[in-house]
Amino acid sequence: LNMEGCTELESLPKRLGKQKALQELVLSGCSKLESVPTVVQDMKHLRILLLDGTRIRKIPKIKSLKCLCLSRNIAMVNLQDNLKDFYYLKCLVMKNCENLRYLPSLPKCLEYLNVYGCERLESVENPLVSDRLFLDGLEKLRSTFLFTNCHNLFQDAKDSISTYAKWKCHRLAVECYEQDKVSGAFFNTCYPGYIVPSWFDHQAVGSVLEPRLEPHWYNTMLSGIALCAVVSFHENQDPIIGSFSVKCTLQFENEDGSLRFDCDIGCFNEPGMIEADHVFIGYVTCSRLKDHHSIPTHHPTTVKMKFHLTDACKSKVVDCGFRLMYTQSRGCLLREEVAANFTKL
Repeated sequence: LNMEGCTELESLPKRLGKQKALQELVLSGCSKLESVPTVVQDMKHLRILLLDGTRIRKIPKIKSLKCLCLSRNIAMVNLQDNLKDFYYLKCLVMKNCENLRYLPSLPKCLEYLNVYGCERLESVENPLVSDRLFLDGLEKLRSTFLFTNCHNLFQDAKDSISTYAKWKCHRLAVECYEQDKVSGAFFNTCYPGYIVPSWFDHQAVGSVLEPRLEPHWYNTMLSGIALCAVVSFHENQDPIIGSFSVKCTLQFENEDGSLRFDCDIGCFNEPGMIEADHVFIGYVTCSRLKDHHSIPTHHPTTVKMKFHLTDACKSKVVDCGFRLMYTQSRGCLLREEVAANFTKL
């Protein structure tokens, strides 16, 4: 049912809830619409709900919902606390919600979050994702959480995002090892900031990082690599309009051989521009290392990392970080320990 652009629509009929088979409801641009009747909770097959450009403040709990768009909403200040109970929600888009100030804990299965341009957003719940995600394996490996141009975020909110990124990288390390998934797992996030989080144990100023790894750094417990880049967007540069990607070229070298490959950390693909320094964090699996046997690790290994931006972007990486992610046998916390520590936050 598509009612996009019905600018005079002020309310929806309660009979709408009788449309049991309806899968997609589009109300984009219905600028006078302020509420959705609670009867939509009875729509057992509703998967997509597009409410961008409306004045809706609260969404009825729709258990079947997988995609929710609330972009350009000028009425919503605090996103409702029961959002974590939207058990199957995978995609939440809230771009340019100019009055949004608070995000609650997010659903455990959420794979994509984009709050680009929510310039008044100040705080996010800690933990950022509902701790009930520890109770089952419903979460997906791939996920992207974007806080681009959320310039008003409190430091506590940035710390919460960083903490979630650290936990997610640990979780991916465990999942990839236990399920033998050596490729495809990927996580990235970005938020305004200029500091590489302290949990990256190798850091450098500039775009090049050359850590020295001790012998036997590579073993069967190694599952992934966490990478971080702080990208500076100076006012005297050309505006960043369009898209670009943040990438890292890694080269491992020791007495026995060398290996070189590229990794994606994050990307920007919006019609606007980035106006301040941002922290990009990404996780990639070690599939390239697992499939390559020319670099035994009986000797110390030097890793040269070059962070860069693509698509002719003139901005630059000013700081960077790197961390090898192991399963519990090499410093990755046990599931129970992670759950306990994460809940305490």
